[in-house]
Amino acid sequence: MRARLVGQALAGLGGVVLAVAVLMPSPSPAPFVLPLDEEYDTVALGSDVTYLDPRTLEQRTGADVSMTVRVRGDAGADAADGDTAVRTYGTTTSVGDGTLLSTSDVVACLDRRSAEALDCPSESVDGRWTDVRGLTLDFPPGLPEPEDRMMWDSTAQASFPVRYEGRERLRGLDLERYEHVVPEQVLRSVTVAGALAGSFQETSSADVVYSATRVLLVEPVSGVVVSTREISLTRVRGADGAPGAVLLGGAFRSSEESVTASVARAREVLDREPGGLADRWPAMGAAVVLLGLGALLVARGRRGAPAGQATDVAVRQPVPVA
Repeated sequence: MRARLVGQALAGLGGVVLAVAVLMPSPSPAPFVLPLDEEYDTVALGSDVTYLDPRTLEQRTGADVSMTVRVRGDAGADAADGDTAVRTYGTTTSVGDGTLLSTSDVVACLDRRSAEALDCPSESVDGRWTDVRGLTLDFPPGLPEPEDRMMWDSTAQASFPVRYEGRERLRGLDLERYEHVVPEQVLRSVTVAGALAGSFQETSSADVVYSATRVLLVEPVSGVVVSTREISLTRVRGADGAPGAVLLGGAFRSSEESVTASVARAREVLDREPGGLADRWPAMGAAVVLLGLGALLVARGRRGAPAGQATDVAVRQPVPVA
């Protein structure tokens, strides 16, 4: 009987501890900031892409093309401190057969809390000082509510609105969906072979124009962009407005490996968030131990009782007859 009573007491105590663990208030989270020295790569793949072969100046279609972005944080940069993170990210676009189509390198100084680009002497595109504005790689971490923002486009070298469109769930994460639209932009004016500008002349003046629409799935606590889908077009437009050669055009989306790596980056931040199971685990573990030990003692108390005799009733002993 004693074992059963002790077991019941332990089980009751375990239930109380478990209830406290579940209902305990979460501590106020420390604001998450962008790390100074993070490094990662992302890859976007297109399987039916049109491009201009830089070696032969012939139009190619139906190609496999990849866009690789390599991000590096420079913790030793002069601008890097408690409030500012310096990011260098290079974009390489290449065909599946190894043909290099383009490269670009951007240096941006980011506010570690808002993820917005800041003015600094080192901000540049391809080695030329450029006033980088808006979001570049990540979104602001820990925003209580989604917000429309401005986001930088490296090809257009300007920032454009990125608008909140709703929520999605991917790989067990609740994500916010944003749309970033870059309306047609004239990148530069050039003189090209007439055939590239839709002209019968030997050479022709033309504009290089670019547009893009991309959808970004963002984990809001970390600000990590988990996945992107993009349709972009860069082409030559003749002086008379006639469409010319497509320099690069198609639909791209994040590779599975990139999504997996981005999910892992987001989870690293989520795992550090207070108030989750990790913070409650010591109390919940103690509650489970108490409940298990109590159940074991109750079971032993029942097994130790005589057959047909309740364990909480004293066993009567026969009175000896004189």
